[in-house]
Amino acid sequence: MQAPKRKRSRLACKPCRERKRKCNGDEPCITCSEWGYECYYETRQRKPRTAKQPTPDTQPELQPSPQATVGPSPIDPDQSGLVRRLEANSGAAFVRKLGLKIDPAKAPKLNLFGWNIGTRKLSAQTVPNSALSIIEITSLEHMKSLAQVYFDKADPCYGFIDRRNFFERLDARWLSPLVPDIYDSVLSGVAAIGCLFSQRHATVTELHLIRTANCCLNTHHLSGPPSIDLLTGWVLRSFYLRLTDSPYSTWIASSTLMHLLEAAGLHPETPENSVLPHSAICDPDLQRRLVGVAHHLNMWTSFDLGLSRVSFQKNDLPLPPSPKPGDYTDEILGLLPISVSLDPGKAKDETDLTSILAKLLDGTHTQPPSVLAQCNLALCILRRIHTQNMDISPSLADRVLILLKNGLGCASSMVLDCSPWHQVANVPFQIICVLLTMDTRSSLAILPEAMRTLSLVASTYDTEALAEAYSTACLLVLLHQQRRKDDIAVLGEALNVHQQGRPVESPPQLNPSSEEYSWLGALVADLPGLQRVDLDQFLNADMMDPSSFL
Repeated sequence: MQAPKRKRSRLACKPCRERKRKCNGDEPCITCSEWGYECYYETRQRKPRTAKQPTPDTQPELQPSPQATVGPSPIDPDQSGLVRRLEANSGAAFVRKLGLKIDPAKAPKLNLFGWNIGTRKLSAQTVPNSALSIIEITSLEHMKSLAQVYFDKADPCYGFIDRRNFFERLDARWLSPLVPDIYDSVLSGVAAIGCLFSQRHATVTELHLIRTANCCLNTHHLSGPPSIDLLTGWVLRSFYLRLTDSPYSTWIASSTLMHLLEAAGLHPETPENSVLPHSAICDPDLQRRLVGVAHHLNMWTSFDLGLSRVSFQKNDLPLPPSPKPGDYTDEILGLLPISVSLDPGKAKDETDLTSILAKLLDGTHTQPPSVLAQCNLALCILRRIHTQNMDISPSLADRVLILLKNGLGCASSMVLDCSPWHQVANVPFQIICVLLTMDTRSSLAILPEAMRTLSLVASTYDTEALAEAYSTACLLVLLHQQRRKDDIAVLGEALNVHQQGRPVESPPQLNPSSEEYSWLGALVADLPGLQRVDLDQFLNADMMDPSSFL
C-alpha cells in the first residue's frame, strides 16, 4: 500500500520563500511561529487567462516545469536532517522549541540567552573615544599585575603564549615608548583580560586597552603571510569577545582568525618542498595550542549560531598539545575530536550519539573551566539525542546528571573567584533547559540548584544579558509548572466524574492460596525494606478512596 502523498501549500509566505524553508501556508505558518519571524504573504494580481486555439503557424505553449511552479520545493530528507542538527547544536533554537512545546503563546523569542556574562557596566561614566598608545594607558607596574592575573587564571586553560617572552617584550616596550609595534595588540589583549578576571565591573583602563588592541589589529597592513604576533593578537581578541560581546561579533572575529592561520601556513601545515607560505617561526607546541584554541572558539560559536564554521580540506584538527605542569589546555583541546564529530553536516544515529556521550563521560577533567567545557559538550549531545527522539539508558542518564551537578558547582566557584568564563552563564542556563526536557524526578531534583547558580551569576555580574537570561529561565520553569497544574486539574476532573457516577462495586476479596502466600512471603524476606509490612492487612485491605490520591 502506497503512503498518501504529502500535501503542499500552493503559496509560501515571504520569509519562508526568502529563506527557502518549508511553509504550510497558514497565517502565521509553522516555520515563522517556531523561529519568531513576521509571517506575511505577497498580494499578487492574477491576469485572466484567454483560451488560445493552436494554429499550424504557432508553436504550442510549453508547460511550466515542476521547478518553475510557485510554492515551496519538496524538502530533501538530508536537508531536513541537517536543519534538525543545526537546531540541536544551537542553544538558541533548542530553547525556542522548548518554549513552543510548553506554551506556544508565551514561548521566549529566538535568542542566545546567557551566552556569556554580557557587557559589564562602567564604574565611571567616562567612555574613551580614541585609541591611546599603550604606555599612555597605565604604568608598567600595573600592566605587570594585570598580566600576572591573566597567566594565573586564563593561561592555564588557553595556554598559547610564552610567559617569559611576554614579560621580556613588555619591559622592552617601556624602554622604547615611541616605537609602536603589532605586539602592542598582545600586550593590550592580555592586560584587558587581566582586568576582566580581576574586576567585576568594567573600568576605563580596560576599555582603553581593548580599543588600542583593536586599532593595532585593524590598521595593520599585511604585506606577506601573517606573523605569530598578529595571530596571537587575533586569538586574544576572539577570546575577549567570546567572554563579553555578541555572538555575531565573535563569529566574525574567529572566522577571520581561522583564515589568517591558513594564510600564515600554520594550519594545515605546508610541506617544506612547497613554494606556498610556510608556517611562521614558532615553537611547535605553542603553534598547536594557538591553532587549537582558534578552532575551539570558531567551532562552538558557529554551533551556537547555527552558522558554518571555517574548516580546511584536510588535517582539520591540529595535533594535541603536550601536557605541562599546572596547565590543562590539553584537556580543553582534547575535546575537539568529539566536537568535530557533532558537525551538523555529519549525521549521527542513536548508537553513535550514546557511545560518544559515554566516551565523553569517561574523560578526566580536573579544573572548573575544563569541567564546564565537558558539560557544554554533553549538553549539545543531549540536545541532539532529544531532537532525534532517542532515549538513553538509566545508568547513562545518572552519569549525565552527576556531571551536570558537578558543572553547577564549578560555575559557582568560578563566579566567587572572579573568573567570568563564558560557560559560567551559558552552562547553567542550558542545564535548566535540558533538565526541563528530561522531565524526570531525578532531573527536576537538580533544578533548584541550577536556578540558584544562575541567580548567583546574574547578581554578581549585574548585566542586562544575565538579567534577561535569568528571567527567561524563570519563565520556562513557570510555564512548565503551569502545564503540570493543568494536567493535575484534568486528572482531578476525570476522578470527579468517576465519583459522581454510579458507585463502583467493591472488588472481590482476594483469598490467596497457601502457595501464593508463601511466594509473597519469600519475596518479603528477600527485601528487608518490606519485612515490617503486615501481609494479611495488605492482602485484605479495601480499595482506597480515589480522592486520597489528590
